[in-house]
Amino acid sequence: MRLSEVIGQDHAVHALERAVRSDRVPHAYLFEGPPGVGKRSAALGLALALDCPEAPGAGCGLCETCRRIEGGVHPDVPTLAPTSASAQILTDEVKQMVALAQSRPHEAAARVIIIDDADAMNVNAANGLLKTLEEPAPRNHLVLCSAAPERLPTTIRSRTQRVRFHALPGEVLLAIAARRAIPRERAELAVALADGSAARMLEAAASDDDSAAWAAVSELRAAVTAAGMSPVFDAAQAVAVDREGKKEGKQELTRLVGLLARLYRDALVTAAGAPELALFTERAGALAGAGVERLGRALAAIVEADTALVANVNPTLVVERMLLELKRREAVAR
Repeated sequence: MRLSEVIGQDHAVHALERAVRSDRVPHAYLFEGPPGVGKRSAALGLALALDCPEAPGAGCGLCETCRRIEGGVHPDVPTLAPTSASAQILTDEVKQMVALAQSRPHEAAARVIIIDDADAMNVNAANGLLKTLEEPAPRNHLVLCSAAPERLPTTIRSRTQRVRFHALPGEVLLAIAARRAIPRERAELAVALADGSAARMLEAAASDDDSAAWAAVSELRAAVTAAGMSPVFDAAQAVAVDREGKKEGKQELTRLVGLLARLYRDALVTAAGAPELALFTERAGALAGAGVERLGRALAAIVEADTALVANVNPTLVVERMLLELKRREAVAR
C-alpha cells in the first residue's frame, strides 16, 4: 500500500511524505497508535516510497519491487513480530535484525526493517536494539510499530522519531467497508464494535452474530423500560452469566456495552440537533425522543459500566448496576 493510499491518517502520512521528499528520513521511527489503524501499512508505504524504481518518492504499487515489498518477500524490507508460541519478540530474533541493520541493503535503495508490536520485545531484546537505533549502517531505517508505546523502555522511545496514528472515524471505516462490499447495516454494527480499528471492523463484519448483538441490546433496553426490578436481574443474568469467567465472553460483553453506549451516543447527538453525527440513524432516531438530559444521564451510566468491566469487576454485578442506574437516572430526568 502506497502512503497516499493510507486512509484516515493524513497528519502521519504528510509527515512521512515530507521526510521522503526532503531526503531526510530518520534512521528510526516509532509509529504509535491503536491496533489496526494503518501503522504497518504506512511502514510498507514508506518502503515503497524509498525503494520503488518506477515512482521514486511515492511507489507505484505495480512493479516487481513494490509487489515483493507488499508480499513480504523483499530481502530489504523484513518484518519482525511476536511469535505465536511466546507472544514475545526474543533476543535472538532482534540480534538477526541488528546484524542486518549493520550492513548495506542487498539490492534496494534503502532497507526498511519493520518491527511490528514492538512493545512485545522482552527487556534483553529491547536493550540489544539500542545501539542500532542510534547508529545503523547507511541507508538502513527501522520502523517500530506499537499500540502500547508506554511499554517500551524510555531509552527506546528517546532514540526514535515518533509518529502518532489515531483511531479511525466512523465515516472512514464505513468507506472501507463499502469498498469491501459489506452491507450497510452489517458495516454500521461492525464500526460500532471496532473502536476506531479497521482490522477490528473487518473482523466484526465477517462475524454472523450481528443479529444476536442487537437482540441483546434490545433485551437490555426492554429491562430498563419495564416496570419493577425483576426484568433488570433477569436481563443481567441472560447477558452476563454465560460470559462470566471466560476471556472471550468478557470481550463479547465489553463489545455489547460499547454497542449500547454507541446507540445512546447517537440518540444524544440526534436529540441535540446533529443527526449527521449519528451512525445508527434509524435506531437512534427512535430513542432520541427521550431528550438530551435523559440520554446524557443514561450514557454516563453506560460509561461507568464499561470502566468497571475493564477493572475486572464481576460482569453480572456490572450489568445489574448499569441497568439499575439507567432506570434511576432516566426516571430522574423525566
